[in-house]
Amino acid sequence: MIAFRVPDPRRPAVADLAAPSPRGASLESFVPPPRFGATDFASYRPTDPSQATARDRVAAFAADAARPRRPAPWRRPRSGVGLYLDGGFGVGKTHLLAAAWHASPLPDAAKRYLSFQELVFVLGVLGRDGAAEAFDGVRLLCLDEFELDDPGNTLLIATFLRGAFARGTDVLTTSNTDPAAQGRGRFAAQDFRREIQGIADRFEVVRLEGPDHRAGRREGGWTPPDALDAAVAEAAGTVAVGTGADLHAVLERHHPVRYRDVLAGVDALALVDLAPIASQNEALRFVHFVDKAYDLGVGLRAHGPHPPDALFDARYREGAYAKKHHRALSRLAEMLADPFPGGAAR
Repeated sequence: MIAFRVPDPRRPAVADLAAPSPRGASLESFVPPPRFGATDFASYRPTDPSQATARDRVAAFAADAARPRRPAPWRRPRSGVGLYLDGGFGVGKTHLLAAAWHASPLPDAAKRYLSFQELVFVLGVLGRDGAAEAFDGVRLLCLDEFELDDPGNTLLIATFLRGAFARGTDVLTTSNTDPAAQGRGRFAAQDFRREIQGIADRFEVVRLEGPDHRAGRREGGWTPPDALDAAVAEAAGTVAVGTGADLHAVLERHHPVRYRDVLAGVDALALVDLAPIASQNEALRFVHFVDKAYDLGVGLRAHGPHPPDALFDARYREGAYAKKHHRALSRLAEMLADPFPGGAAR
């Protein structure tokens, strides 16, 4: 069995992604991940009128962000604006986010694409002043999966966004939760209503309706054991093979923002005995891992003793993080249906 690849513990967290330097942090690595490396608006296929409306609004937003900003001497510089794509999983929000980054004529140094969790981690590493320096000159910030999980990231993000908008940065973000409802059920959000409302007020909200475009792929379930073995034997590239317990042990040892490092050099995963996850914390780590593997385009073949829908225990499955759990199942289904490196679809 090929062991799971883990980062060298002697190296700093998220090496080269957010490490301060004499000129601030180097953020060049924050671009759309491989799965969305060539995404455009033309390849977006709306299944609901709201999706077509969102596509057109996002395209206009990306174009506006790139327009020259040379106000008359007597006018104040233009403040940044925000566009918030709110909708369920599988309606194409991340597709539109990546398409906006690719479509923008801004130079790469003036636009950044990263997940909300990556942004929170970077802000924690750099601090307020370091973050202001690192993001200075960024005209378009594309932020995937906006989610306020605790008071700390609420205050951190509120401060960062105030500064970003003041510097003229336009922020395009996606979420499964309406901005005014962020934090609800996860912490005492009523105690931070001013901060949450202050964030919400800076965004124009565009709602995407429609079914999960991956729903039809969930019927097949797990990869049969013999098919999984054959896929590993015929695979091209590096395949990490292990049990569900092996995977959870690795995830527990590393901060979720380091899951990119855990997957470095891995082309595909072959997982056996993926059993229901007992605790919410363990489940959230697994959700972050699925998100990262999905974004990186890592191949997947897996099976377990129960259907995939049973991975998240009923005691917490439909609670405050229900949308995350269902998004993870949706993405797992797509990954299981995708071709395996060097092989065929399942």
